[in-house]
Amino acid sequence: MPNAALEQGGKVATSVVEGMKSQPLALGLIVLNISFIMFVAWLAYTINERTESQYRVKDAQTATLLAKLDQIADVRAEVRGLGERIAGNSAIANSMSDAISRLVKTEEDHERRLRDLERQKP
Repeated sequence: MPNAALEQGGKVATSVVEGMKSQPLALGLIVLNISFIMFVAWLAYTINERTESQYRVKDAQTATLLAKLDQIADVRAEVRGLGERIAGNSAIANSMSDAISRLVKTEEDHERRLRDLERQKP
């Protein structure tokens, strides 16, 4: 049975080759179609390579931007901390200024009282 199938396949191949010899235009069309299919495959491969390259570049850019966003978040947190420290220092400076003002006023009061006492001495 396998020999019969092989013999039949050989007969079909022989008849196809004979048909191609008698009709060269059909053979030319087959060659042209195969060439076109190979060209389209090459073109698709080239476009795929270019697209992959573009995606790699975009992925690298995205990674760079995400890294910068992380850096910006760190800087923002640091600035927020500095702002809180400045506000705290400002409150301390205000309280120090108030304390100094009270001390100056107290000293002026003491000076005035001392002068008043010295004037009252006979």
